Amino acid sequence: METKDLISERVTLHEQNKALLDKAAKEKRTLTPEEQAEFDKKDARTTELRKMLDNIAASDAEERALAESRGRKTTTAVVEIENTRERDAQLAFRAWACGDAASEEQIAAADRIGFRYRKAELETRALSSVTATQGQASIPDEMMKAYWEIQKWYGRVRNVATVYNTTTGAPLPLPTTDDTANSGEIVADGGAITTTADPLFGVVNLGAFKYSSKAVIVPWELLQDSSINLPVYLGNALGTRIARKQNTDFTIGAGTTLPFGVVTQASLGKTAAATNLITWDEVIDLFHSVDIAYRNMPGSAFMMHDGTAAFLRKLKDSQNRYLWEMSLQAGLPDRAFGQPVIINNDMVGPPSATAQRVVVYGNFAAYAIRDAGSVQVYRADELRILNGQVVFLAIQRSDGNLVDTTAVRYLRTA
Repeated sequence: METKDLISERVTLHEQNKALLDKAAKEKRTLTPEEQAEFDKKDARTTELRKMLDNIAASDAEERALAESRGRKTTTAVVEIENTRERDAQLAFRAWACGDAASEEQIAAADRIGFRYRKAELETRALSSVTATQGQASIPDEMMKAYWEIQKWYGRVRNVATVYNTTTGAPLPLPTTDDTANSGEIVADGGAITTTADPLFGVVNLGAFKYSSKAVIVPWELLQDSSINLPVYLGNALGTRIARKQNTDFTIGAGTTLPFGVVTQASLGKTAAATNLITWDEVIDLFHSVDIAYRNMPGSAFMMHDGTAAFLRKLKDSQNRYLWEMSLQAGLPDRAFGQPVIINNDMVGPPSATAQRVVVYGNFAAYAIRDAGSVQVYRADELRILNGQVVFLAIQRSDGNLVDTTAVRYLRTA
């Protein structure tokens, strides 16, 4: 079935189940056993369709990432190259990756675009795309595209945070102010204004923790294989590792030797009555514990583990209607109270113990991520030369913290 057919079926089933519930509500009764069985059957199919659509969306994203690589595969010597500079960039990057083992063709391509391929370090920057002495710009573009796409795929916090890019790793102070306790006043005609009310100022300092991708070992044969899109390969391998580690820290990092995670720094919004379950009423209380000024801002969302989402999705109202708002469009998140639900599996799963922070809600733009300098990618030629392998390593310096702890709040178990 095509995607549009799956979506159409899901919408139809949803409307049929809604009609069953509306009929029972109109007659002021619960569903009959036959109606309940029909409802559960359609709901199960709806869940199955949702998973299929999510899988299709994920597969389409992966296909787009691979399409460019497949499209550039060189099969014969007579293939017409439409973009010579783009091909030179690919060959020049291979010259850098291969080092002394680079072919004459790769070296010639590097010379044509002014790329210093013998450097063991590759620094990714947005340089000129037309100046020969700054030809490095055309080399890392495709690799860093893969790097940052993978960051987005795994890094759920980075998706919604505010990201600051700085040249150095010196402490970055982010000033904060709280003037919510102050209001104006009425002064009599001709009366003197003698009252002062200063806002409270503070500061959150962001540092730069050094994240390593760990070593990626690539055989010479792979480096020299023209059918492999090496920038995409390395971008995925190096980016995925750093993205996973950063997302964990940006979620539950405890500070000091780690960034402060958004869940760690969030304020208490609601404490559940039980240790092993949460109710929809408690989620409502969490929602309203965040000031409406934050709720109305772009970037406001719920965040929870996928298991917690499954737990909440099964909750129903007094008329036996599901309270969860399903997304009827592939690739878009489900919603609660009109707000997106972000799935972040670095949070704890379904409620099962005391004092677990199982759901957070608020304006995640208040979480600041600082990236110090550009991503550095290193090539080590001699480390595994006897094995015919080259070692690659990526380094990124980043930090994170919740600048306004009242902007995001959490629901915890008793």
